[in-house]
Amino acid sequence: MHNKRLLGLGLAIFGSCLWGVSGPASEVLFQQGTDVAWLISAKMLIAGILTMAFAWLREGKQIFAPWQNKHDAWQMTIFILFGMITMQFIYFKAVEVANAPTATTLQYLSPVVILLILAVQTRQLPRRIDVLVIAMAMFGTLLVVTKGHLTTLAISPSALMWGLGAALAAALYTLLPAGLLAHYSPLVVVGWAQLIGGLLMTLYRPLWIGVPHLNGLGWGAFGFVVIFGTLIAYLAYLASLRYISATAAGLLDAFEPIGATITSVLFLHLHLGFAELLGTAVIIGTVFLMAATGPKAPKTVKPRDPAA
Repeated sequence: MHNKRLLGLGLAIFGSCLWGVSGPASEVLFQQGTDVAWLISAKMLIAGILTMAFAWLREGKQIFAPWQNKHDAWQMTIFILFGMITMQFIYFKAVEVANAPTATTLQYLSPVVILLILAVQTRQLPRRIDVLVIAMAMFGTLLVVTKGHLTTLAISPSALMWGLGAALAAALYTLLPAGLLAHYSPLVVVGWAQLIGGLLMTLYRPLWIGVPHLNGLGWGAFGFVVIFGTLIAYLAYLASLRYISATAAGLLDAFEPIGATITSVLFLHLHLGFAELLGTAVIIGTVFLMAATGPKAPKTVKPRDPAA
């Protein structure tokens, strides 16, 4: 039993690290002139095909079940448009205008956004511990975006806007499919969202037009984002749920911003000061505090597509 739990923890950490490294890998693509819309089209379409193929092997004809109920089909459509596509675009835009650690850390504010959304939905004032969590998150964000100089932004206003937008988009990505996940496999739900989202994005930004001129490193980064940062990361996450709880796996999401930060420092020569590292730690700490004291959250998919 102990060994199985360690295996589950290892799989969850591995998946989260792959998601985290995808941020710096996409940053390499943007540095080589890749368009955000092209990357999303290619990534979602390829990942959607691979994910649905795997879902077919596991679920068979059950993969079509979400489309056989009008309510579920409508909910799936909403998730694709305002969850999957929106989250993908805003997150990668944040990486493009800021950097991977900043974008990933700000996106990690999504649990706090969920807390606020649920407070509005239930018409209940936040508890004292929730107020503390929100205050911690705001303080951590302030350290990240000012690098400790609290009266001056250290990142551009557009980077801050896209980063906070990524947190909101990730919250919607988490909340919108809750009803679907009560009845269908996460692999099926996210697989359809990627496949159809990729087809829609391809209509908007055809893959065969304006293909970026990437060198070997660029194509390697693209392959990593699609295969390792998407399919393998998500499969590792799902496999971990066989041995550990969803709450435990969710807490290990903390390795996502950590992975993005370490990769950017080692390979993209990004320098992070003490204030930024402290701010990142504070933001990550809010999620652990919420998990220890908060009410049960709705069943969710991983914020990042099978990924992202």
